[in-house]
Amino acid sequence: MIVDGHIHAGYWSPRMFLGRGTSFEAMEACLTECGIDGAILTSTDQRDNHSVAAFIAGSNTKKYWFFPWVKPGVEDDLAYIRENRAVIHGIKLHPSCDKIKVTDVKAEPFLRFAADEGLPVMVHCGRWQEMSSYRFALEAAARYPEARFILSHMGGDTPELEMGTIRGITGGGLDNVSLGIEGVREYWAVQKAVDELGAEKVVFGSDFPLGHPRMYMGLVDALKLAPGQKRLILGGNALRLVGEE
Repeated sequence: MIVDGHIHAGYWSPRMFLGRGTSFEAMEACLTECGIDGAILTSTDQRDNHSVAAFIAGSNTKKYWFFPWVKPGVEDDLAYIRENRAVIHGIKLHPSCDKIKVTDVKAEPFLRFAADEGLPVMVHCGRWQEMSSYRFALEAAARYPEARFILSHMGGDTPELEMGTIRGITGGGLDNVSLGIEGVREYWAVQKAVDELGAEKVVFGSDFPLGHPRMYMGLVDALKLAPGQKRLILGGNALRLVGEE
């Protein structure tokens, strides 16, 4: 089973990525064209979690897993994940857009909820080191060892940040951290992650509709992988993280 581990369903606000987005139907058609069987869906910066959840509930063509985008400090978001636990498979935090570090005290109730419920936490890691540094995500992972963290963009979307993330994981002995490859251009950095962390810690994702699944399927094809390693990256790891090994 091939699973896209990082899709933003819906439309971004005009201030972000020129308002880029697609309909749910167009998203599903793209997955079908790429031979993808399912996907982890989160919202965009508009946090329209209700629409994403409604689409998933009404879909009978593919398997989807719901990671609502939540903003630390927003009580309604905390109430939402508590009230909708039955249909939630993880949570998404985006420090760059929401301007709240994952180590901020406001994030603690969300991280504690995820840890207590056995839900993975997908954390956007970007180039804005004062806000979305991989270092903060790794600090949170160390603080909540019982939680599973997925660091988007391999920790920051530049070679220096990607390598720093790998070193931080190995140096900190953090076994609860996986890396998403969406947004990454350096195939050799992904190979480094496989070699240093193991294929079981690397998750295929496209960031669709900002990126395209074929781009990252091609990246995986470019790696020196055994068939079993490729299966893990293209779907097995995502399935394990959402509890469907």
